[in-house]
Amino acid sequence: MCGRFINLNKTSRIEKTFDIIGKTTKKDILSYNVSPSQFTKIITNSKILQLENGKWGYTFLDKKTNSKKNIINSRLESIKNKFLFKDSFEKRKCVVPSNGYFEWSVNENTKKPYFIHVPEAEPIFFAGIWKYINFKENLYKIFSIITKPANIYISDIHHRMPVLLSVEEVFDYLDHKKGNFLNINFKSNIEDYLEYYQISKFVNNPLNNTKECIKPINYL
Repeated sequence: MCGRFINLNKTSRIEKTFDIIGKTTKKDILSYNVSPSQFTKIITNSKILQLENGKWGYTFLDKKTNSKKNIINSRLESIKNKFLFKDSFEKRKCVVPSNGYFEWSVNENTKKPYFIHVPEAEPIFFAGIWKYINFKENLYKIFSIITKPANIYISDIHHRMPVLLSVEEVFDYLDHKKGNFLNINFKSNIEDYLEYYQISKFVNNPLNNTKECIKPINYL
């Protein structure tokens, strides 16, 4: 899965990378610890690419418990069949800029956090979907990050991983004419460049939002 990530990409850099000329929210939202229900930048495609603010998590009412639930990830294997995600996957794809994400391995009831990234924490992008939380009352967008079974390398830590995209793959994913681009066997070109290292439990608290979140543990 993907439950936390970092985003250190400035708006101006994203605009330049993707030649974004559409609606853009200029204010940066930089974070070393993006958590569910928080706002971050997402790239959408409504005829032209746009950079907007999106809130992480699909909120819905569980009729069995009569309580609100927040789903932050959607499985690539079943996204076309799930009522909550199907329409968004067909009509409202988005991409989430990032510089790496966090995952926790579990061994003998002990959880250890890791930071997963490409060298120098260069930008990577998560495939996602979006919708309006309540079109009649709120016009802001909410989004879910698409996940898939982890590759051999990442499976040492966790059995799931976000669907990653390179810059070139972002254009293909957001192209409405390439609806079958993201199939269940999709593997990004950048997956082979992923690295990870263990970090401290400082990151466990979503209120902690400093460079300390991605600092490697000193084993010496």
